[in-house]
Amino acid sequence: MELATMTKEDLMNGILAAYNGGTDRLMSYVESLKEQSIASCKSTNGFGKILIIGETSLNEQQLKGFCKSKGISGDRVEFLCGYDRLKNRGVGKYQYNDDYSLIIVGPVPHSMRGMGEYSSIIAKMEQEDGYPPVARAYNGNGLKLTLSMVKHIINDKLDNGCIAVA
Repeated sequence: MELATMTKEDLMNGILAAYNGGTDRLMSYVESLKEQSIASCKSTNGFGKILIIGETSLNEQQLKGFCKSKGISGDRVEFLCGYDRLKNRGVGKYQYNDDYSLIIVGPVPHSMRGMGEYSSIIAKMEQEDGYPPVARAYNGNGLKLTLSMVKHIINDKLDNGCIAVA
């Protein structure tokens, strides 16, 4: 099963089956998932915008400064933040849109326009074709857009080729 179409339950079942098959099988399964994730990122051009979606008190200028220090132009970072703004806005404009290479998601309203039958707008972007790779800003306790979390995600996506320096 492809990573892009896996549910959390599918992923857990795969990990459990691989674990029961021994360490080598588990490591092989994890490597396969990693390769699929990297391939998914490389299917975009990598030079597009980084969209940050969710409720945050993130300092936009600090983040743009960090991106600039990594060789990513500040004008490639776009913010869609604030619950009121998000509730009435869909994410359809980002589907099949080559202007975007990555979407970083934090806390979003439980109900947003254009969710359809999905449990959340995040699930919709992760499960439907045509969206750029989605990275959840998850800190162990839930979704939270902090400067350190976003920096970590950007560094990771630079390392695996999901986003490119330009």
